[in-house]
Amino acid sequence: MKKSLLLAIAALALVGCSRHSLVTDPSEANGKLVPVEFSVQRQNMTKATNLEAVKHYNFGVFAWKVNGSNSLADAEVMNNYLVGYSNGTDKGYDKTNATTYAGEAGTTADHTSPWFYEGLGTAEYKYEGTDGFYKKTDDAYMSNNANQYLRYWDLAYANTNFYAYAPYNKSVTFAYDKTSHTGTLSFPATVIRDGYDNTLNPEYSKYDRSLSEFMYAGVQATNSDRQDVAVEFKHMDAQLNIRFYEEIVGYKVRIINLDGDTYKGIQAAPSVKDGDSYSKGSYYTTHGATVSYTATAIPTYTPEYSGATTAQTPLQFEVPEDVEFVPASVNNPTNQTYSYSPTVYYPVAQPANSKTGFTFHISYQVIAEDNNEVITVRNATVHVPYVSGSTKITVWQPNVKYTYTFKFTKNTTGTTDPAVTIDPTDPTASTTKSLYPIVFDNATIADYSTPENISEYTVSENTNY
Repeated sequence: MKKSLLLAIAALALVGCSRHSLVTDPSEANGKLVPVEFSVQRQNMTKATNLEAVKHYNFGVFAWKVNGSNSLADAEVMNNYLVGYSNGTDKGYDKTNATTYAGEAGTTADHTSPWFYEGLGTAEYKYEGTDGFYKKTDDAYMSNNANQYLRYWDLAYANTNFYAYAPYNKSVTFAYDKTSHTGTLSFPATVIRDGYDNTLNPEYSKYDRSLSEFMYAGVQATNSDRQDVAVEFKHMDAQLNIRFYEEIVGYKVRIINLDGDTYKGIQAAPSVKDGDSYSKGSYYTTHGATVSYTATAIPTYTPEYSGATTAQTPLQFEVPEDVEFVPASVNNPTNQTYSYSPTVYYPVAQPANSKTGFTFHISYQVIAEDNNEVITVRNATVHVPYVSGSTKITVWQPNVKYTYTFKFTKNTTGTTDPAVTIDPTDPTASTTKSLYPIVFDNATIADYSTPENISEYTVSENTNY
């Protein structure tokens, strides 16, 4: 899903083994057991993206086999197994003990993959080299299982349900109900957190992105197919980005830092609007969550805010570098090429009752096309509301992409006075214009004046020259 908002600045997203024998497939050569393997995709807000392409090199899996013949009870297959990725050279996990490893994804029936779980238990994984793989001392990236054995399809059961999440986290728990064949993944209150990829903001740049931006998935596989498990993840968080265009005829626009070296980028202060007054708002930066699965492993995601943390720090977006944009033509000023901020935020989902909007603070220059005269507008502001009608604007929802579009117009707010102090945490959106046109008015003619100390000279009829 994708939601856009157009705002004029003028108005300005396997421990334990089976209790039952593994059944071989008679059609397989030599009666070989067929291993359980994974292939992985991430369901993006707009298109599918490989999980490893966004630097996620692991995910967690719980698995249960269900619908057994001869009244076999549901049985656990994997208990928070860590499934890891390797590119074979320097990314992800060392593949030394992975007999099913292949450099890239193949067919769904070849049972080899760049994703593997065998040998990734804490007692098995030994890597301490310098090639770039995770080391056994990198505790956050290690399994909470001592051993992870290769699992096989059991044809005594009709299906195996897989309950997956990414990235791997030792604190995640799973509860299974054998009677209803349903399950629930649970995440503690501080586990789901902002996946901000923003080096300009020290508060969030310390977060390793591979430990944030959580996702979830559910798959019911048919055991007799013996196909690699294709896992398609959905986001637990949202995606947030901003773009711009302008319609000030005769001028180009260049976005600049808010206040030179003092305040970088474009700031978005959390704010609550009540009538015409504003106050500082808060937004959630962490929360817990549950993922509930049906008997066929269909997931439902629910954020949990008890014990979660909040912040009032402005979001900070980088300025588009060296970008000048101008209306396509004087006669058609709305046919625009958009300019995007390089910053993409991955905020955690906000509760449905949130009333926090954001007041954006933006500075820019307008540059005359004829003589390159430059006018600097500092601290133009616009308030993005939490909701518009029934549409949630800053009440960010899981797996939804939000794009805020800003239009620069001649009625922009802000100031052209360089002495004015800027506060990017100010929640109040200004209504005072900054660009005042040069206008000529009241053109009059002054009467002739008589020079002082000079007598009036009258020429008579009889004067000769």
